[in-house]
Amino acid sequence: MKLYVMISDLYVAGENVTKLASMCKLKGGRLARQVTDSCLQFWGGMGYTNEVLVSRFFRDLRLMSIGAGADEVMLSVICKMMDILPMPPKKIK
Repeated sequence: MKLYVMISDLYVAGENVTKLASMCKLKGGRLARQVTDSCLQFWGGMGYTNEVLVSRFFRDLRLMSIGAGADEVMLSVICKMMDILPMPPKKIK
């Protein structure tokens, strides 16, 4: 089952889906960046021009990693939900 379908089913059932939604957004944003970066690499310098849609996709899909929480924020939410946040450094006396 696809992750986003499972998340929506759990949400409709009234479950807390914060951790799973953060994981889905993190994975989706990173995958979108990786795919558009590969396409841009394929097109070379032409990929930066407005004549091909790759440059638009590259700009627009970059917002998936920024909008509604950057990747670092999603990682922080996931770590908090899993209780694996790193301990703050100890103060030296």
